[in-house]
Amino acid sequence: MSTVAPRRPHPWVLRWAGLLTRGRHAGDTSLACSDEALARLPLALDLRSTGFAHGGAMARRHAGEGVGDNRSPALAWNALPPQATHWLLLCEDPDVPMARAITHLLAWGPRAIDALAEGALNAGHAPTGVALVLNGLGRSGYDGPRPLPGHGPHRYVFQLYALDAAPPAGLSRETTLLPWLRTHALSRGRLDGLFRRDWRQRLIAP
Repeated sequence: MSTVAPRRPHPWVLRWAGLLTRGRHAGDTSLACSDEALARLPLALDLRSTGFAHGGAMARRHAGEGVGDNRSPALAWNALPPQATHWLLLCEDPDVPMARAITHLLAWGPRAIDALAEGALNAGHAPTGVALVLNGLGRSGYDGPRPLPGHGPHRYVFQLYALDAAPPAGLSRETTLLPWLRTHALSRGRLDGLFRRDWRQRLIAP
């Protein structure tokens, strides 16, 4: 049985959507790290990337399908606190013109892993012990930036949490993740990457 690939919106539809919703954003309050309990955690983890500095532009190769190569950025962090057994990594875009931030990545792994090479968070490429969970686009692993053209700069907020237990299977950002983190997260780190396209879909440096 043959299958028909879903049609992509016409470029002009995306352009008008970006321009018409330019002033609309989910907002920082929809980020996981803005949760009242999680915001009180020590910001003690130095999350960093060789691909971009905090608040810097992400390269096109990290952008999502149809825009770039959809390769997850290289990431590394300092040692977790002694009582931590695992880490959890979450990436959200709070600048989408929706009611809440979109999840671009949800993953976790053991404390023995403190660095991830470029592409390691793409489906099928995760190191042994690293779990890639469904993101807000319905796929496992990393989905890179694809902001609407002309909508303005979007932030991709990578959040790292040190944990005192292994995350259970079935955690979901929409339902069970935040209650579980409130109980098991010990400290956190944050790294913001920026991506922006003009109304002609050209990449703009911030």
